[in-house]
Amino acid sequence: MKRFIILLFINIFFAGTLFCVKIPDGNITVAISTEAATQPLTKEEQEEEQITTDTEGENAAVEFGEKKPEVPWPSEKMLINAEKLFRKAVMAYSDGNKQKAGKLFTESLSQIQSAVMPAEAHYYLKDQYENLFLKIHDLTYQDESTLTAKAYKIPMDAENPVVKKYLDQYKQGTSKERIKRALERSGKYQDMIFPSLRKYNLPKELIYLPVVESLYDVNDLSRAGALGIWQFMPQTARGFGLKVNYWIDERKDTEKSTIAAARYLRDLYILFDDWHLALAAYNRGEFGLGRDMHFSQAVNIEQFKDRKAVPKETENYVPQFIAVTLIGDNPKQYGYNLKFDKPIEYDETIINNVIDLKIVAECAKTTVEEIRELNPSIMAWCTPPNYPEFKLKLPKGSKETFLASIATVKDLNPTRGFLKYKVKKGDWIEKIAKKFNTTVKAIKEDNKQLRGKKYLRIGQSLIIRPGKKYFN
Repeated sequence: MKRFIILLFINIFFAGTLFCVKIPDGNITVAISTEAATQPLTKEEQEEEQITTDTEGENAAVEFGEKKPEVPWPSEKMLINAEKLFRKAVMAYSDGNKQKAGKLFTESLSQIQSAVMPAEAHYYLKDQYENLFLKIHDLTYQDESTLTAKAYKIPMDAENPVVKKYLDQYKQGTSKERIKRALERSGKYQDMIFPSLRKYNLPKELIYLPVVESLYDVNDLSRAGALGIWQFMPQTARGFGLKVNYWIDERKDTEKSTIAAARYLRDLYILFDDWHLALAAYNRGEFGLGRDMHFSQAVNIEQFKDRKAVPKETENYVPQFIAVTLIGDNPKQYGYNLKFDKPIEYDETIINNVIDLKIVAECAKTTVEEIRELNPSIMAWCTPPNYPEFKLKLPKGSKETFLASIATVKDLNPTRGFLKYKVKKGDWIEKIAKKFNTTVKAIKEDNKQLRGKKYLRIGQSLIIRPGKKYFN
């Protein structure tokens, strides 16, 4: 599979064996494919030969150094021929003739590549190029079923004394149970995290970083105030586009926080040009680590330790990550028998209104607890206001039921039936009861501080449950 991907990549970008010829007047270098010349078409492929006849003459003229006017864009005829070859290649592949399909794919791309296109044209197509690279990365990743020492982008020193200390510590007792449960819990999120790592061209071993950060607990809140599986501080989270306010905290949104973490890790690696330093900065903060480096003149993790340049937590952070990665990739070797949690399945719908979660649960035929578990970023009793097109997660298979039921609900955010009332001068309990169409007994039941008291205190706050006639 890897060999096929590499050949595919070469075919797409180099289209066989290439050599360059300069056009004297235009001073333009053109890449010409010799594959067609060195590999004659078979009888079965004679019908394709006619398609390429028109452009072969043009290519030959360039090969023999004849003067030829610059063609900044592929001609209409060239595009038509290339498209015909491409469609024939698709048909050949569908019919099971992969060898024929490969030659036709290559020839189709060679025709387009032989055109001279300015830098502006390539920049215009940059999104398509990036998509192509991403898809090739996906193919490459799917072929790598396991990680080996050579596959690591982040250096893994299993012989480091501190790494050995943590490997021994994680082999037994409560430490082993905590790491084991975190690795198993990662099963919920791996299918979501790996695509983000590939998108930002990050090492796959970063899948284990949340084990060190939060034990893959979405509700984990550190003493410093970091939250979520990636342990973002509020200011850093907002800097990467996550909403953190009274209504919602997207540090607990595993999908959005994963994208933010991937962007942050990419930026840290670009800044420090070293994965160990980037990881240390993720724990310490890039400015804090920068100050530590400047003060100690340390340039790597070992020097940080020797020169006591960083806090103990940061000093041990990379060795902990290495230990967890080695265990995660070789669980049986370290005495782990892992049973991964199943990926979270859910339906998703767009919400533009404020809806009480009780109403959501009733319409989806589920519980408020399950709605909160699927949407841990919701901090209040309702979906966040001033958040157009909020993506609400629902239990798998409940979307149609929810949409049908919610359409019949008149009040999406009903009152709980309680009011807060502050006692004024001249108030007494019977007067307040009459004002809110309730009873003295009901007021005392909801306000236990009134029991045994004859008088109200000015400024005192009371909880009042008004009668139905009050709202009418």
